[in-house]
Amino acid sequence: MDKPSVILLGKKPASVIALSILLDRGWEVQYVVVARNFDLSWYGGQNLEQIALERGIKVVSQAELPRDTKADFVISYQFPNLVKPHVLALARRAAINFHAGPLPAFGGWAFYNLAILENVSVYGCTCHHMDESFDTGPLLKVRTFPIDARNETAFSLEARAQQEMLHLFVDVCELAETERDLPVEPQDRKKIRYLNRQQMEALKEIPADADAETIDRYARAFWYPPYEGAYIKFDGKRVQVIPNIARQQLGFVLHADDLNRLRSAVCGATR
Repeated sequence: MDKPSVILLGKKPASVIALSILLDRGWEVQYVVVARNFDLSWYGGQNLEQIALERGIKVVSQAELPRDTKADFVISYQFPNLVKPHVLALARRAAINFHAGPLPAFGGWAFYNLAILENVSVYGCTCHHMDESFDTGPLLKVRTFPIDARNETAFSLEARAQQEMLHLFVDVCELAETERDLPVEPQDRKKIRYLNRQQMEALKEIPADADAETIDRYARAFWYPPYEGAYIKFDGKRVQVIPNIARQQLGFVLHADDLNRLRSAVCGATR
């Protein structure tokens, strides 16, 4: 049985892994579509566009994608822009999106943040069919996992969710390769919640009467360098609050390679 063909839209580092999974499974990747209006250069390493070009895959924007192209699937893997109707129409079987929050309650921009602010005990990631709005199409599959929100920051929760979503991606690839109809479950419209970027930014202001627990919860919910975190207003200025747990997370990242770095320095000096 021939493997499916696909047009992949993506941006963040995990989309590079998604592309690798597709290629390793023998899928025909016709185009990679990137959003050049989002700067993620601070992530480091090679981005999706660079990897695709190295593998001989054509890289375009949505506007540059030929309208006479057809593929079995159009897959958006955390693509930051709304996928245009003419791109959705290129899919013979399905146009699907991978979202790093459990739908319908955690759509939009603030999914990690709300999970921590609301102290949820179960989080997840979603694959859903795309329509002409953000995060509102029918569900294909939701993968959930337990969390202790009291010990999470936006940074740490994203790391966990990205790993889980790659497992979900493999699950959906396996389903797609069977040529069976993919699940289609309409979202409960009463439970749909979507926060745009402006609404997410507005949430970062810590209430003036917040107690210590609330301040720490807000700080954890928006700790994701290099972006601005939660803040309090003092004399008309924003003062960002760093959560205690962030010191441990940041310390681990900064010092994880200390031994190898010192060994290299000493070995280099004694040669």
